[in-house]
Amino acid sequence: MISNESWFTVTKKGKIQINSVTIYQDLSSEIVNKLEQNLSVSEIIDWLRSTTRENFSRKYGKNPEVGALNNATGRWNEFIATTLFSEIVLDFNQATESCIVIFPLPNSRVQTEGVNETYSKFLSLFNNNDFDARETLARIAPFQEKIFLPSPDYIIAVLRDWAKPSTLKGDREIRASVQSLLEKQAKEPNNLDIYGFLQGKLHLEDVKAAVSLKTSNRPDRRYQPLFEAAIIKAIGYVLQQRWKYYMVASELTSMDRTIFRTAIAPHGIALEEDFKLVDGTFLYKCKADLVPLIETIL
Repeated sequence: MISNESWFTVTKKGKIQINSVTIYQDLSSEIVNKLEQNLSVSEIIDWLRSTTRENFSRKYGKNPEVGALNNATGRWNEFIATTLFSEIVLDFNQATESCIVIFPLPNSRVQTEGVNETYSKFLSLFNNNDFDARETLARIAPFQEKIFLPSPDYIIAVLRDWAKPSTLKGDREIRASVQSLLEKQAKEPNNLDIYGFLQGKLHLEDVKAAVSLKTSNRPDRRYQPLFEAAIIKAIGYVLQQRWKYYMVASELTSMDRTIFRTAIAPHGIALEEDFKLVDGTFLYKCKADLVPLIETIL
């Protein structure tokens, strides 16, 4: 069994931190083998938790704190989903000659004073020229610095008409770059190279959907992704874009399904129209469960 000194770090306050990224990287070859053997995501997560707990107990003579292990579990769940999403999109692109891309975003954070950078990493994806007075994004330009939006777990985009000199080099080169970055993301799900490649270059119509991924939607956190959905849907309405918002979870209660199926977008209340807040809810146990989500984009 692998035991690595860098799996755990004692903080200045004496707490023991679980370094989830390091653990995942050290066990990545075994994770790939388990995925190829069609083990369910929950089985792989249970194995990661057990392996971490055993190593922690061997080193410190006690079990890790439940909260710390749960936080690590959330990261591992995201990494596995990122790999599976990347593989699915790679297959779709090859089969259909599309240029679909799915990728995580860095966390949104308050910008450094004096730095001209929007808070939201979602908004930072769009071409800066599109915020000019005659362009569509000009409608939100006056208050874009006041839009505080947590980063969705994933963005799905379909790149079309990118052969124009004003954007990037050409359609074939873009497709090749996207495929290469997706392959890298499948192997290294914690990297953000696709975001870096696309930041400031996407047009409104390129973006198709945002995705929330959770192991479970705890009652006290159930409304965080709904807030993300509300802001994205409101921006999309103003900009005349039909962006979708999808919920993906390893566990879904009847309350989750009811809320996600029926919740109205807040701007719909103001307009007295029943605008759907969540466009689809997917129970995620294995790779095949994520395929229908990508199919909805096509």
